[in-house]
Amino acid sequence: MTTLRPTSRASTASTGSSADAAPVNGLKPKGGSWNRSATKEVSISDLQAKFGWTDQSWETGLLKAADASGGKTRGKNGKVSAAEIQEYLAAPTDGRYLSSTALQQGRAALDTKLSKGGGAPVKVDAFDLAWQDNLAKRADLLGGNKDGKVSQDELAAYIQKSKASQADGARWVPDQQMAVFQSRVAQAAGELDPLRPKGGEGKGMELVKQYSRLMLDEGKNLPTFVSHMLSAADIKETPADVHRDKSTFVRDPVLGSKGVTDADYLKTGFDRGHMKPAEDSPNQEAMDESHLMTNIAPQYGNHNQQAWRTLERAIGDLVAQTGGKAHIITGNLFLDKNGKPLPQESVTTTGSKDRKIGVPTHNFKTVLLELPNGNVSMFAYMVPNVKDGPSKKDAIVPMLESSRVPVDQLETLLGQDLYAQLPKSVQDKLEKDSKAPGAFQLEGSKYEAVTLLTQR
Repeated sequence: MTTLRPTSRASTASTGSSADAAPVNGLKPKGGSWNRSATKEVSISDLQAKFGWTDQSWETGLLKAADASGGKTRGKNGKVSAAEIQEYLAAPTDGRYLSSTALQQGRAALDTKLSKGGGAPVKVDAFDLAWQDNLAKRADLLGGNKDGKVSQDELAAYIQKSKASQADGARWVPDQQMAVFQSRVAQAAGELDPLRPKGGEGKGMELVKQYSRLMLDEGKNLPTFVSHMLSAADIKETPADVHRDKSTFVRDPVLGSKGVTDADYLKTGFDRGHMKPAEDSPNQEAMDESHLMTNIAPQYGNHNQQAWRTLERAIGDLVAQTGGKAHIITGNLFLDKNGKPLPQESVTTTGSKDRKIGVPTHNFKTVLLELPNGNVSMFAYMVPNVKDGPSKKDAIVPMLESSRVPVDQLETLLGQDLYAQLPKSVQDKLEKDSKAPGAFQLEGSKYEAVTLLTQR
């Protein structure tokens, strides 16, 4: 099992002090990892028409809630921006739409109050933020004994009802789903977004799901890349009964008969390799989505089950340990021995029937990690998809470390700007460094430098 531990830049064990950290790649852009624009609004009616959202849909309900809670200059005007949605989710005073981050903050606020009061139930209006008061009131009324106080059990019961859509007027929407929702709005408004690289127009079919976005290479019958967001809050809020054994590989219904099926992989010798990991699913609906064949690429079994799985788990561990949010882009490359793109006629293909599926020579992953303190970091891997890859941890970790590449290199191969929403000065520092640790401790920060893959 790959774990994370404090290390120096040279990947040797550190004492964990701030002196050991190497703040080369830990930057704090103004406003976070990027600035959403409050001025780039789209009318709610236009969004409904574009995406087919009815008046009764949760999507329309969220748009209207975000508009209603907006400020004097932009609120209540029938329009929304991705920034307004983000601001609403950070303080959902009406309690209607609760992200995983909001749930975690609500739990933490109650725990703080309970610890100060010796564990006794807390008055529902005793919290520091109005939306937390509102959450406590709803928990007391809809999940408790209606005595004007809230306990851990009452809040837990209310959250459980919200997750099961049994709490009147409240809905849990995982951070991952919210990231894609905001990405849709941002795209409609002409705004850059970390889940949608710049420069992809005409290079593949863009598909937007509930929990991920992707660009499909129709000629090779696999995704060029799949993007999604993974948050520590989602990891903590994922119900225990979410499991991949409940999902099956299915053709993407958007593609109809043109889409790849599970049967196309039968007896090919290749695994159906997830681009967005199944384990990054915050609920069963997301798990089912991860099993759409548009999220799948041919991977050699040893590669998929050993090195690639190690990388996936390590990134999940990093997000969970730091409490951050990671914008992840995962995809496929077809390169010759010199690292140059292969011509179409030289691409190896597989497929149990007439449909031919390209076999990538490399799988890549890029990660933009945003820490709770606003610092951001970036790293990327380009891992060979080979039949005889390493299967022992002692060999997997060095191989993965040798697969670290600058994000710039992947952008050149793809012909796209993967994180165009970042300020140019930040991109220049983050995207050129292939050896930077996964996160950094700057002065006054509690986050220690870590190297992504390190054996305990």
